Amino acid sequence: MNLTTVPQLSVLKAGYPDLKALFFDMDGTLLDTEKYHTQAFLKIGKDYGIIPPHSPEVIHGLLVGRADHLVFEVVKHWKGFPTEWTARDFVNEKNKNLLGILKSIPREKFLPEIVVQLLKDAKSEKLTIALVTSSEKVVTEELLRMGGIRDFFNPVITRDDCPAHKPDPWPYKKALELTGHSPHEVIIFEDSDVGITAAMGSGAHVMRAVWH
Repeated sequence: MNLTTVPQLSVLKAGYPDLKALFFDMDGTLLDTEKYHTQAFLKIGKDYGIIPPHSPEVIHGLLVGRADHLVFEVVKHWKGFPTEWTARDFVNEKNKNLLGILKSIPREKFLPEIVVQLLKDAKSEKLTIALVTSSEKVVTEELLRMGGIRDFFNPVITRDDCPAHKPDPWPYKKALELTGHSPHEVIIFEDSDVGITAAMGSGAHVMRAVWH
């Protein structure tokens, strides 16, 4: 199911009477940050003289839903890419740029109030709210802090917590294990094909978030 607008909790509960938990992906789902990830990556190119073989639009498509260590395996072959960089060097530089960009942007630009309202409603109804992201723990925690929404989520599962990553269902299965919920009690919100594949592999209800 594709969601072009953020749903009201009452509608979700009416459609799923056993609902006890909401699991969110972060970038592109909870937060409208995908375009800022692209800007952060393009700044690396500008700062270090990397010459990408694609347009910014194609690069954006390359980045969406893909973990940074997988992006590194592609871009490390581009002309001008620092040959001494490891995947961790690349990720650290991109995350530094991302946080720098978002610090100058009003919260409502990357976290619409309607999303915050869904979190508030779910919390007031005592639903479990989990975050499952392919981003690293440091940048995840900082983005949640910047959005003022860290306290809504338990657990928060990041790339650093997982031996296998989306599209593998391991992160969502781990969220089910940690929360103690059965798949039929959970709705997962995802935006990318990679994330949708991971979510569906958990057995939970899955909705594609295209509301940003």
